[in-house]
Amino acid sequence: MRALAIAGVLALAACAAKQAGYPTGTLPLRNPTAPLGGSARFDPGRFSGDWVTRACMGPCVPSVSFTQSLTGAVSESDARGSRAYLPDAPGVLRATAGDDVLVVMWVDEGFRTAAVGLADGSRAAIIDRSLTGGADRIAAAREILDFNGWDVSQLRGVAQ
Repeated sequence: MRALAIAGVLALAACAAKQAGYPTGTLPLRNPTAPLGGSARFDPGRFSGDWVTRACMGPCVPSVSFTQSLTGAVSESDARGSRAYLPDAPGVLRATAGDDVLVVMWVDEGFRTAAVGLADGSRAAIIDRSLTGGADRIAAAREILDFNGWDVSQLRGVAQ
């Protein structure tokens, strides 16, 4: 009887995943019904520079760099290439080409650690200015991802 109940739950989960647009057997990285908000603290100038990925979900890269142009556009450069964004709201950057919306959900006061992710739920990361240290900031970024609907159980480290 217990096996039958477990089988029923798994079948329902598979149906829910398929209905939500996810292939059978996969789970989303983010609950699409959860609110997602950008940080009012976000400042493109202070955010500019080099970051290392301390933890991520979805496609990951070991490091990323952000720059701000004189026109206010923000460029994200990493091993995948470069993408340009325009600020759309505090902490919300809309791609100039394509539909990507990068959300900076949180950045600490010193702009040393941040929680970022794409609004479509395809990737998220905890990025930091340093490879080590700041355990309290990393924990805070993890909590922010969780608060914004991300499945933090899927966070993983990145080989540097």
